[in-house]
Amino acid sequence: MVAALLLFLVGCSIQAAAGRGSLAGDLVILDIGHYVGAEGAVMPSAIDGKRFSETAFWYRYCYDVKREVERAGYRCVVTNRGFAPTSEPLASEARRAGVVHLRRPDRGGQRRPSHYHPDRVGSGIVSADYAIYRRAACVVFLHHNSSSSGWVTGASPSLIICNRYNGRGLGQALASVMDREILDHGMPNGGRKCRVQARYVDADRSAAWMNALDDSGIPAAVIEVAYLNNRGHAAFLVNDANARRYARAVGKGIVNFMSAGGNARPHVRADENKPDEGSFGYAAESRRLNVPGAKRLVH
Repeated sequence: MVAALLLFLVGCSIQAAAGRGSLAGDLVILDIGHYVGAEGAVMPSAIDGKRFSETAFWYRYCYDVKREVERAGYRCVVTNRGFAPTSEPLASEARRAGVVHLRRPDRGGQRRPSHYHPDRVGSGIVSADYAIYRRAACVVFLHHNSSSSGWVTGASPSLIICNRYNGRGLGQALASVMDREILDHGMPNGGRKCRVQARYVDADRSAAWMNALDDSGIPAAVIEVAYLNNRGHAAFLVNDANARRYARAVGKGIVNFMSAGGNARPHVRADENKPDEGSFGYAAESRRLNVPGAKRLVH
């Protein structure tokens, strides 16, 4: 079924309709960061016998985010760009959360254009395209961060990334709960608060997802609050009760945003042929690449 859906998504004829912005609906999309085989940030070593990667953490605890959202009366779907895990415990955790595996991991950081907004080019863009196809009310990408391969202590620059036009309210709702319930409330961070930062420049990390969703009027955010190489953060997260509290805080932030009306007046890209800082080729890195299907508006 997923394979058929992807073929439909890639070849469908609803591109124009899907590009006109999200419906005033109740569907929340959660996306598990990275994929099995390339799992993103990893703890430098085990604490209390546990050593999480960001992908493994979110397979285990995305269900707690989803349940928090669904308890508030909203629909929720969890996605991942990769293939379904075949080993335990990830396989059972994926089934429990009903993860939709999009089977396009973009190995080696391969960049692809958005089907709906082809000048938005990035690795993992299929997750944004799926959310556009589903007309999501908002999208939250579940990630962690890391600043090095070794342990650090003290404060880390906790961050919620959001899209430029539609995501500020969602980002602030998430950051507010993290500041109130997690950072220096169990997870030590030296008094440093969670920042909200729009990400939209071509080739910047997460920018392609943020821009594609922005173009369709869909609020989006990336959770980069916990640093897996921060010993205090990691020690907090390896405790199961704390990890669930962290995941539920993400869910509460989403619910607060949705309960306040979400993005009542979405900003939708007016002219698909007008380039901006997020268009493929704006960054020097992109000008060196040949990405099949990418639309070059910057020359």
